[in-house]
Amino acid sequence: MGDNDISVKSVELALLSEIEMSSALQMKDAYLPHAEETMDGGRAPPSQYGAPPQEDGSPGPNALVYLTKLSHPTPPEVIEKLLNKHPGRTANTGTSDFYTVVLSVSMRLGDPSTTRFINGTIDLAFPQGMKILTYSPKEKGIISSLIEHGGDAFTLSPGLDRMSYENRGTTNPPDPGENRFAIPVGPGEKITGTYHRKSGYSFNIPAGVLLEYQGLLKNEHAMFWEIFPPMPGQDFEPTGKEMQAVFSFIIQAPKKSPLLITSCIEGRVKGNLWGVVPLKGSVIF
Repeated sequence: MGDNDISVKSVELALLSEIEMSSALQMKDAYLPHAEETMDGGRAPPSQYGAPPQEDGSPGPNALVYLTKLSHPTPPEVIEKLLNKHPGRTANTGTSDFYTVVLSVSMRLGDPSTTRFINGTIDLAFPQGMKILTYSPKEKGIISSLIEHGGDAFTLSPGLDRMSYENRGTTNPPDPGENRFAIPVGPGEKITGTYHRKSGYSFNIPAGVLLEYQGLLKNEHAMFWEIFPPMPGQDFEPTGKEMQAVFSFIIQAPKKSPLLITSCIEGRVKGNLWGVVPLKGSVIF
């Protein structure tokens, strides 16, 4: 892999509740407002809500998460600068590879008409022997400040120490040094982005669609992120669409080690139908 090449891998992950589909439809029949009442005050039969319940193991409230892992060799100057900031940290560059890893997370709720996202956690673990040298964002509130600034392109510097939004009024000619990619964010939907060795990443993500989040290290190869809607006062109601998060790391790994990530996602949703329901899912990719 060259200095300006990136690897892109995407998976789809279902977050499931413990409510079976038959129970979900019964709850919907019992509690949702019934706009289909007849002229004489009677009730239309429940079959108008859709197909009869099917015991296929499908959940009631659920979510689909689209995970994309972007990775590339971290430029030597970025590693040198990073290690100079931490004199006590040693790294044998002869026996190690260094990767910049960006994880894009897009979540879609299964019943957005009655359900909203409350909060969740994303546990991420790299294989034993790998070390997380740095990650971004670190401070709570960074994403809220970016949302307030506005813009339509989310950028991330090579050293992960700068996150900002850009307003792109015109389309610039492609830079020959840019590596372009696409990321799935929903059924048949994608966002585009670019990577450049000198300027880093740019994602065509509008400022108003990001979830707030904060990362905490558990040990040198594992961490978790808290995710939640932006702080009160922001005009944002994540109900099934446009829930996006972007996490980034610089990883030290033994030579030629597979760059796998174990991801365990738990969330809580709430609505006028379900109450508070936990959702869970996990994947290795």
